[in-house]
Amino acid sequence: MANQTQTSTHETPQPFAGDVVFQFPNRAFIENLHVLHNGHILFSTLTSGNLYILDPRSSNPSPTIVASLVGSTGLTGIVSLGQGRYAISGGIHSSFSFVRGSMQLYVVSMEASDPAGAEVTDTIPVPDTSMMNGMVALPNRPHTVLSADSIDGRIYRVNTETKEVSVAFADPALAPGDSPGIPFGANGLKLRDGYLYFTNSALGTYARVSIDDDGNKTGNVEVLATLGSAASPANAYDDFDFDAHGNVYIAVHSASINKVTPNGEQFLFAGGSNSTTFKEPTSVAMAEDRKSIYVTTGGTIAGNTTYGGQIINVKL
Repeated sequence: MANQTQTSTHETPQPFAGDVVFQFPNRAFIENLHVLHNGHILFSTLTSGNLYILDPRSSNPSPTIVASLVGSTGLTGIVSLGQGRYAISGGIHSSFSFVRGSMQLYVVSMEASDPAGAEVTDTIPVPDTSMMNGMVALPNRPHTVLSADSIDGRIYRVNTETKEVSVAFADPALAPGDSPGIPFGANGLKLRDGYLYFTNSALGTYARVSIDDDGNKTGNVEVLATLGSAASPANAYDDFDFDAHGNVYIAVHSASINKVTPNGEQFLFAGGSNSTTFKEPTSVAMAEDRKSIYVTTGGTIAGNTTYGGQIINVKL
């Protein structure tokens, strides 16, 4: 790794709480989300092979199943391929991983104005991995996506037109290392200005690496921020997103959203150790108007009460 920057997390005096848009009544674990141009939200869970859509502005937001992805019991990444097509990754989910060899990339065609007409148009097997975590489409080759193999420390490349699956590159910065508490590394991917950005849950790092138009690594990994203390299941980076100014908002287990500025300063942005709003944050996505973020959570069990996965809106 190169140019490692150590940053600490400073709690703001009054971090934002956020407004709960929707919460499952049962122990459904929301894993990822994608905001459409019309403001509706596509999201996945680790507790079923269903792809959901939600209108957060309706009077009583309630999700609808867009498609049931056969062969998967849990879904992870979602990315737009353009022209109303989306890539979704999934497989047979087990604790902290998927059954090796069960991962697949699904192509779903759907018009934002008519989600009921969604159709699974292709299924591409991704062998020899037990995790696909986060996903991005290459800007100059939008039919090709990259996804993190969080356990074996690799970036997979999948061409959704030719169905070719290959390893773009491997790097120890993507792997979990010898962390005793978290068995997976790279968690969430974003592309920005020629860099692939990622968090590593086990190592407690937020980093980037330069790539070319085909997704091949062209430089060394740069660590941009780190957790203020040792990573653990109760203290771990998850997925993230950028605002228009290059600030990044990172979901942090068990109850926080951290903000990292372009110069590496890190702050608690929402939630925090004393907050009861965010129940295991898993991912962040900018709203379509860029004035707020949506946060998904996995839910939790506290005492005798079960809290399902949530979608929460936080103003910027």
